[in-house]
Parts: sequence; structure tokens; C-alpha cells
Amino acid sequence: MSNTEHPNQSGPFEPRYLAFLETITQLRPSLHRYCARMTGSVMDGEDVVQEALFEAYRKLEKFDDGRALKPWLFRIAHNRCIDFLRKRGVRIEAETAAAGPDQVESNELLALGLGGALEHLVISLPPKERACVLLKDVFDHSLEEVAELVDSTVGGVKAALHRGRSRIKASPTPRKIQAPGNPELVQL
Repeated sequence: MSNTEHPNQSGPFEPRYLAFLETITQLRPSLHRYCARMTGSVMDGEDVVQEALFEAYRKLEKFDDGRALKPWLFRIAHNRCIDFLRKRGVRIEAETAAAGPDQVESNELLALGLGGALEHLVISLPPKERACVLLKDVFDHSLEEVAELVDSTVGGVKAALHRGRSRIKASPTPRKIQAPGNPELVQL
């Protein structure tokens, strides 16, 4: 039997599920970028996105059709990122009590390039500040949307943005490395 023989049959081809599949097709790259930046890893970000989408699919029956699907999916992804960071924080604390220096040398930031350096600075922020800075400054969400996604108030988001931006500005600026005079070294 096919679904066309029973048009009233419920299942994965209901309009709600079709809308879900269409929305995640368009939204998945943004979700992945957000999760990758929150977790600090493309691979971990992919894992978190998959967990979030699976959770959203399971909870789709309970979703209120009057609400927008995009903020709901971002909220689930945000919560999965926070859970991931908490688990990783506990694991890292257990594995490395004092394994290395707390700060990265500025020449290491130069090696990362500007985008990598900015990413490193954002990764060094606490999870709430990181989420607020990424959602507002990178993904251009409104303050109200960010507040809803991180389960806070607009005032709380403004405070987290201020703290996060201040920490990024206060981080040490990389020194310029002089280019070697030898053309062979420059080529390397």
C-alpha cells in the first residue's frame, strides 16, 4: 500500500513533517555554523546539529504550529551546544588539571589568520557570552530572538554582549612579525 491510497494516513508525509524537512534543508548550514562556533570544532558541531535535529524531529508532534520553526530549531541546537560544552568542560577538567599555559602566544594567533584569531577569541568566551556574540554579531539575530534562544531577557543578553565584546577587545593584540629579508624564506 502506498500513502496515496490513504490520504488521511498520518506519518512522515504530513504537512508538518514536510515543512520541517524543507526548513532544515535551508537552515542546516546556519545551524552547523552556529554549533561549530559554539563547540569550537566542525566535527563536534556536526554531531550537535544531528542530535538537535533528531531531538526536534522526535518532538515535532508537540510543536505549536503557530510559532516559527527556525527559532525553535536554533533553541534546541543552542541547548545541545550548552550540554556538549558542560560535558566537555567536566571531561577536560578531569583530564588536564594544569597541563599547559592559560594564554596562547600572540604569534600563534597570527598563524591562525584573522578569521581563526577571531574564532579563537570567541571560543575563549563563556558559553552564554559566546552564544550571544555569535547570534547577534555573526548571525544577525535581533536581541529578542537571542534572548529567546538563550533563555534570558533582553537585558541579560545586552549584558552578556557587553561582557563578551569587552573581553574580545581586551584580549592581547597580536604582534606583527617582520617578514624575513631572504626571498626563499618568504616563499616558504
